[in-house]
Amino acid sequence: MRPNDPAALTLARQLKAWPALVPYIQKGLDLHDYQIASVLQVVNHLDGRAILADEVGLGKTIEAGLVTAELRAQETIRNVLILVPAGLATQWVEELQHKFGWSAQKGPKEPGWLWVLSIDTGKRPPLIQQLQYVPWDLVIVDEAHHLKNPRTQNYQLVAGLQSRYLLLLTATPMENQLTELYSLVNLVKPGLFGPYLRFYRQFILDKRTPKNAAVLRGLLSQVMVRNQRLTVDLVFPGREVTLVPLQLSDPEARLYTALSGSLKNEYRRRVYRDQTVLPLLTLQRELCSSPQALLPTLEKSEWIGPNLQDLVALAREVGVTEKMRAVRELARHLGERLLIFTEYRGTQEALVEFLGDCGFSAAAFYGGLRSRERDQLVAWFREEDGRILVSTEAGGQGINLQFCHVVVNFDLPWNPMRIEQRIGRVHRIGQTRTVEIYNLFAVQTVEADILRLLHEKIDLFRTVIGELDVILRHIERRGSLEKRLIDIFFWEDDRDSVVSRLEQLGNEFLAARRRMSWPSSDGRQIVAPDVGRQPS
Repeated sequence: MRPNDPAALTLARQLKAWPALVPYIQKGLDLHDYQIASVLQVVNHLDGRAILADEVGLGKTIEAGLVTAELRAQETIRNVLILVPAGLATQWVEELQHKFGWSAQKGPKEPGWLWVLSIDTGKRPPLIQQLQYVPWDLVIVDEAHHLKNPRTQNYQLVAGLQSRYLLLLTATPMENQLTELYSLVNLVKPGLFGPYLRFYRQFILDKRTPKNAAVLRGLLSQVMVRNQRLTVDLVFPGREVTLVPLQLSDPEARLYTALSGSLKNEYRRRVYRDQTVLPLLTLQRELCSSPQALLPTLEKSEWIGPNLQDLVALAREVGVTEKMRAVRELARHLGERLLIFTEYRGTQEALVEFLGDCGFSAAAFYGGLRSRERDQLVAWFREEDGRILVSTEAGGQGINLQFCHVVVNFDLPWNPMRIEQRIGRVHRIGQTRTVEIYNLFAVQTVEADILRLLHEKIDLFRTVIGELDVILRHIERRGSLEKRLIDIFFWEDDRDSVVSRLEQLGNEFLAARRRMSWPSSDGRQIVAPDVGRQPS
């Protein structure tokens, strides 16, 4: 990407903060025209209260910093409170210091004008009462999708703050249903949507399908700014994808065959009785990850009956898996930092132990770590090539790891958005090298079918798909993707039927993508920001 984009610098001269920014631009603060345009929109047209909803990796932190700089230059703010997930506090403090020269405080009793606090700390008494008593000039909330439920303590903390200006930062302003938009918008501009019942009647056909599209988009334009990778003038480093097919060992194959058969039979029984099938989905995904992830759940699955103990014995027999051995060979061959993602702590612990026994420097990164522990791990990972960080989804949320360029998907979530979020930890502004993605999968398993769908139909790994979340919501009007996949795998008896139904699902992705796209002036397909699009 181009540092010091001339168009961005020309636009930035419209800011009153321009003289204060110049020294930091000279030191390496890279500005882009879409960021400056967003700042001007927020400050001059949205009254300093907005949802910054740029896609992952486009620099929402920098935009929030620029809004702060502009409001300071206009002499309209004297104190700023930034609320972030616990593991991101140090990252925010360092970025504000490096990019803008500001010394942010991490403790509420420390003197200063700028505080970066964990939202988990802020919502506890007596600090919550103290924060809500102070008249704040500007409040910024990172990962603001955690505020989508008005009944949570996170939401109550932010709703009770007195703030003249408010910025909510999230790449996913709506994750599961349209009512989440109401919650976020009501924080930023109370009353914009009117009473909840009116909003529901006017705009919601069902939880994922809106109505009165034009009116809804018009209202959102008064409160939300969203930039997409496909519509901004940025050239990111490329992606190189390597598929790593693996043949299950004999013990792994016996476990897979036996448990998959039990899951298929139980699925059909539960469908006929209208019972939940989500526990079966969990077992299938753990089975594809590792026996170490599977065993705790399997041992509690009494519905399996007399065969349960045999399955448990099979799982314990496996030990080191073929995927673990593949990671060892990758690490030996590449000699680079590896960022490895898995969905499960059991897999993570087993993999870190195995790699340590093989002489590698490996560590686990997960959501339960304290803020200081997370900071120390990121610093450790940055220090030296060859180190391996094995992360769960919760551990990797929101962190910036542009200094790493190799991502290994040890197991694959069935939701494409979560995979894109994994890759977005390294494929973002500041990345200078081609991002290498290695996808491990066992042949002749459900995981191989999932990968084929994601790789061939959605083309997820080779290109960044703008508004992937919108496309997913569009096809999920017929049911969540995970439930549709489990129905394909557990309902169909023959291989041809499975392949046919997966092909049909993949074609739905392609059709939805075409319906939501229009050609840009240079011939690219740009995905429409379709919040409020009528069903076709």
